[in-house]
Amino acid sequence: MERKSALIKVASILKSKVEFGKNIEYKVPSIWDTFGYIGEEKKVNQDGTITVNPYNFYLQCIEKVIISNMKENIDYALPLSKVIKEKNNGGDWIKDSSIYGMQIRTSSAWDHDSDGNLELNNKFGFKDTGTFLKTIVLLPLIKKMGFNVIYMLPITKNSTRYAKGEMGSPYAVKNFFEIDPVLKDTMLETTVDEEFRAFVEACHVLGIRVIIDIIPRTSARDSDLILEHPDWFYWIKIKDLDKYHPPKIEGFEPFTKAENSNIEKIYNSYEVKEHLKLFVPSPDKIDPQKWESIKQRCSQDKNIDFFELIEKEFEITTAPAFSDSINDPQPPWNDVTYLRLYLDNPKQSSKFVDRDQPPYILFDIIRGNIFKGKIKNIELWNKIADVIPYYQRNFGIDGARIDMGHALPSELERMIIKRPREFDKNFCFISEELNNKSDKKAKRAGYNMIIGEYWWAQPRIKEGYFKKMILQSKKLKLPVIATAETPDTPRAASREGGKAFSKFTVVINNFIPNAVPFVTSGMELFEVQPMNLGLDPQPNGRYMLSKDDPLYGKLAFFDRYALHWNNEGKEDMISILERVSKIREKYLKFLKSNNFINFDLKEPSTFVFAYKLDDFKEKLLLIAANGDFKKCVSLSFKKHKLERKIKQKIQECDILFELIKSKEIFVGKDVDIYLNPGDVKIIIFK
Repeated sequence: MERKSALIKVASILKSKVEFGKNIEYKVPSIWDTFGYIGEEKKVNQDGTITVNPYNFYLQCIEKVIISNMKENIDYALPLSKVIKEKNNGGDWIKDSSIYGMQIRTSSAWDHDSDGNLELNNKFGFKDTGTFLKTIVLLPLIKKMGFNVIYMLPITKNSTRYAKGEMGSPYAVKNFFEIDPVLKDTMLETTVDEEFRAFVEACHVLGIRVIIDIIPRTSARDSDLILEHPDWFYWIKIKDLDKYHPPKIEGFEPFTKAENSNIEKIYNSYEVKEHLKLFVPSPDKIDPQKWESIKQRCSQDKNIDFFELIEKEFEITTAPAFSDSINDPQPPWNDVTYLRLYLDNPKQSSKFVDRDQPPYILFDIIRGNIFKGKIKNIELWNKIADVIPYYQRNFGIDGARIDMGHALPSELERMIIKRPREFDKNFCFISEELNNKSDKKAKRAGYNMIIGEYWWAQPRIKEGYFKKMILQSKKLKLPVIATAETPDTPRAASREGGKAFSKFTVVINNFIPNAVPFVTSGMELFEVQPMNLGLDPQPNGRYMLSKDDPLYGKLAFFDRYALHWNNEGKEDMISILERVSKIREKYLKFLKSNNFINFDLKEPSTFVFAYKLDDFKEKLLLIAANGDFKKCVSLSFKKHKLERKIKQKIQECDILFELIKSKEIFVGKDVDIYLNPGDVKIIIFK
């Protein structure tokens, strides 16, 4: 049976409600209007917003920009590779992509009723937090900036029971197969599934692929899976929660991993022995009759909170997860727990544990890639392995990032990667490997790209790490993400150099060999507040905003948060992204490791590299960059040495792009280039 377009259904509903929106003082950031909104009530406000009829505003974007470009008899809710009938590349299309990363509930959030709060139900009855519908209106802007892939933080239903903040973490997944109802827009009488499908359709019409984030190793403490399979979880007494923590083990350096060589020492620790005593059997094992009673009551009344009953009647709860590193100072992660991937203890550890020891969480258990049991929890494995195919079948996603996939049992990791490619041979997988040296291992496992470590290296220009990373990239077996910030790190605009550093990196990142440019939503606005404090945190961490900012101290991972869409200078940054992406697109086929030429300069903050061009007129694409944000740099190259590198004569050059206007480049016997502080020049030699 032919599937009807969810996007056209959404447009139809919006059209039927335009009259209702005529007298609503609904504001959106002016920059959201990339399509020339027309409406009698449209008003340009001094605060950088426009007043619009909400129904008409979103309708006009959908009709003008997206539906007008839809072709007949094409199901845009299929993966884009099927829509465009792409040849088999095994998901390697990611190598030539540009990625825009976003958290839906944050990226399209705004205080639409201007009451100073971000509400789930504002005075109009609408959501100030982000929804799939509102995010559709951002697609023309995302496309304009040159991005052809959207990577989303988890969109699955998350728990708020032990929430770190107002909204709960998107990584506290309550149900793998349900989309977070918070992402549904109250303007529409549709399901959240239909709205996500409409969003994917809109992306595919514009040639944008959609990548989701899945978390196969952990779940929310009150996961919906518990009601059917309490034995898939680890349990402790509620009264022991206060003393529950990752055991500190003497004789181990901080962040040491459990290995075969140190496992006996771990289990001989007094702290570990005390830790193991905290665990109890699952509720169905403690009292089968009471457990059946809870299940029966919950089946009769869907409004009953089953987890509340468990905690009240059994006085037990799921054990919080913690880091797999020994003596990591992080406290337990109170909102999530680990899934029990094996129904017995690891073979290497079993001899150190009593036979009647209840299932437990410890540093070796967490590392399922190394410490494996004999009895696979195959029913759970199959459920985990069907998460991505579910989103393929129902929504047509194009790729997935696997959270900590490298820490899974290799057999489970293979299942997760194999099944989606049976549906879509060009499905792309991104590995959460944060070390470039893991490229070979990730490739063998079937991934198309790794996160890598540019997010750490790029802010360390002075120390030479950014430059060193560029030279290393050309040797990698898989591409890495080229970015100065991720959702887990400090914002680029908060680093040394501020806005100048942000601009500098987004230009360079479009031309690094074997790397894929990545922008976290908000970077184009010079957002300074981090979304999370997970990686490379700053001393002042979550307090990067001024105290009079209503979002002061809030983190998008856990709180209601809106990007600062009215920040000064955003138009310049957006223009930079647009112009540079067009240059990248034009020369993309030449931006390969085998065409890469490095110019060895001693100054760590100054780097020059180029690509040979196999073109009749154009011979060389050169990128010259000054990562010192205080000093100017003058560079001079012997013309004959430059010609020797490319084995061709050059007569002249053009500046395709420069961050900061300066002296013209001179080509005579020497090639002279002048760079202002923080400047990047893209030069074509003919």
